[in-house]
Formats: sequence, C-alpha cells, structure tokens
Amino acid sequence: MGPILFYFSGAKEEIRLAIEKVLEIREVEAEAQKIRANATDEAKKLMEDARQDVIDVATKGEDQISDIFRDKLAKAESEAKIIYNSILLSAEKDCELLQSRAEKKKAKAVAVIMERIVK
Repeated sequence: MGPILFYFSGAKEEIRLAIEKVLEIREVEAEAQKIRANATDEAKKLMEDARQDVIDVATKGEDQISDIFRDKLAKAESEAKIIYNSILLSAEKDCELLQSRAEKKKAKAVAVIMERIVK
C-alpha cells in the first residue's frame, strides 16, 4: 500500500469515526432534550400539585375558621341572651319595687288628703 492510499484509508477511518461521534452526539442531544422535556413536565406537575395543595389547605382552613366562628357566635349569642334575661328580670324586680313603693306612698297621700278634707 502506497503512502497516498494509506493516507486515504486513514482519512476514511477518521471520517467514519467522526460520523459515529456526530451520531453519538445527536443521540445524546436527543436524550438530553427528552430529559429536559420530562423535567419540564414533571416541574409543571409538581407546581400544579403544590397549587392544588395550597387550595386544599386554604379551603380546609376556611372551613375550620367558619366552624370556629359559628361556634363562637352561638356561644356569644347564648351568653348575651342569659345576660339580657338577667337584666330584664332585674329591671322587672326594680319596677315592681318602685310600683310597690308608689302604691304605699299613694295610700299615705290619700290618707293625708282625706284627713285634711275631713278636718
């Protein structure tokens, strides 16, 4: 084999190796693109799951707050009703006492007036 033929033969091998390397690089790039696409899809899914978790937690918290509010409101209304009834009862007793005193004073006033008229 002459030097030219050997050189051509070696160049052919180098070209074949270069083509193989280019093909390997393309395969690696294609695989990297798939990995990127999968990672992007997975990130989107994780974000959607996280968003849904936030919504679920917020909804649950809102429900719990509503329950607590209803319980506290019912308790406050019950306590207010007890206080109202107590105040009302006390006012009724005060009115009865004032009315009783007025009746006694009225009876005394009538007696005094009658005594002056009779004299």
